[in-house]
Amino acid sequence: MRTPSFRLVRRAVAYLLGAFLVGWGLWCFGYELLYPAQVARESEAANGTLVVYAPSMFAGVIIYLGIILFLMPRFDFVSGILILFGSILAGFAVIFLAYSLGDSWGRVPLARYLPVIAILGLLFLLGCSSVVAGVIWYRRKRKSPPNTALEPTPTAP
Repeated sequence: MRTPSFRLVRRAVAYLLGAFLVGWGLWCFGYELLYPAQVARESEAANGTLVVYAPSMFAGVIIYLGIILFLMPRFDFVSGILILFGSILAGFAVIFLAYSLGDSWGRVPLARYLPVIAILGLLFLLGCSSVVAGVIWYRRKRKSPPNTALEPTPTAP
């Protein structure tokens, strides 16, 4: 049996971690918007190429995961895990797709990246399907009638 204190601690940790992720994502996104020339110089110095899309996608995914963590305490265990797994998988696919396209756009033929794009697209689709499955699981669980099989039922005369 769960104690109310465990539920309170679980919610507090989810809210604090979600707030941290949203703040971190907004900070990264704001840094890219306020100092674009410095971000471009740092990207070229670190990677040898100009990577533009991947940091923005990373900030967006971090904000999205923070919002999901805000909503996690409202879901039951299975639907919450499905939604979190799907969000992480879809975010991973979006970040790496943006990195692979932004890293060598125009220098390498697109046919070379088609298998990578296809695999990342399938991972994104699997992640989105997991999120939808988690939401459907939660709605069905919430709408299901309570188990009253042991209560007597009226018999027909």
